[in-house]
Amino acid sequence: MPRARSIAALAAAAAGLGAGIVAERSAVRRRRRNDPEAAERYGTRRGERSRVLELEDGARLAVEEVGPAEARSGVVFVHGSCLRTDVWHYQMPGIDGRRLIFYDLRGHGLSQPKGDTDFSVRTLAGDLARVIEDAGLEEVVVVGHSVGGMAALQFALDHEREQGTSTKGLVLLNTTYRPAVETLVGGAAVARVERLARRPLDVIGKRADYVDRLRKIIKPSDAVFWTVALAGFGPGASAKQIDFTYDMLAETPADVIFDLIRSYRDFDVRDRLDEVGVPALVVGGTHDRITVSSASDYLARNLPKAELVMLERCGHMSMLERHREVNRQIAAFCANVL
Repeated sequence: MPRARSIAALAAAAAGLGAGIVAERSAVRRRRRNDPEAAERYGTRRGERSRVLELEDGARLAVEEVGPAEARSGVVFVHGSCLRTDVWHYQMPGIDGRRLIFYDLRGHGLSQPKGDTDFSVRTLAGDLARVIEDAGLEEVVVVGHSVGGMAALQFALDHEREQGTSTKGLVLLNTTYRPAVETLVGGAAVARVERLARRPLDVIGKRADYVDRLRKIIKPSDAVFWTVALAGFGPGASAKQIDFTYDMLAETPADVIFDLIRSYRDFDVRDRLDEVGVPALVVGGTHDRITVSSASDYLARNLPKAELVMLERCGHMSMLERHREVNRQIAAFCANVL
């Protein structure tokens, strides 16, 4: 009898699991069928001009531009971790006829190889400075998303003399001012686990080639879809945007991912925010689980000339999720400072 009850319990559990899988697939299909962004061809938009910037350490930065090439003022866009220029899909067509410059962070997208310099937020800030210099911009607004916003803050601090002269302002989308693991949902607990796991993570990172092989075996699934949706997006987000974001994450080399994880540990500018004297537009999402909204609020309260825009029901990918509002905010900010 006990054995019969065990078999019945297993059968019931299997039936429940099967029903859950069917329901999950049905929900994903429904999201894709009713997606207003389903016709968007993400990853296909290119700039009007492109070039490759060769750096001294062997890194190469792929740069794209739109707008008037002769303009000496412009806006530079810096994407987040494990993404690429394509994430600015809704910004690349142009904003108020301005000169816009986009580039892939080292090791991301077309910016290969990643070079020999230690991967850090300060290194990324140095790359940003080179892009601005190469473009010949005399006035610039930097738009940084996630780790791109961290690089923008570091750039402003590393080039204090240029604040207010050539550097006119910062737009900080879904970003933070301290180790990124601390401003995740459940940051305190996650940070403790991360500190304990640092050594094994670093060991695994040295064999990133094996990790890449494993990632090729793992195929996209409904579970992966919901994981990306929950982590990166607000409720009701576009299924096409979620799939597109997963594709960018999946195509980022594992060694770059481990480099990024290490780079987050040393970034902490909370005691220097009062040194950022240029206007700043801080944009957060109420449902951002990768950089919680309180981080945006902290930035806005501690940067001397900051304005906070909090997007209701928006997750981490504001430039996709709420692109119309983000573009309007960027346009108005640039009109004020450039």
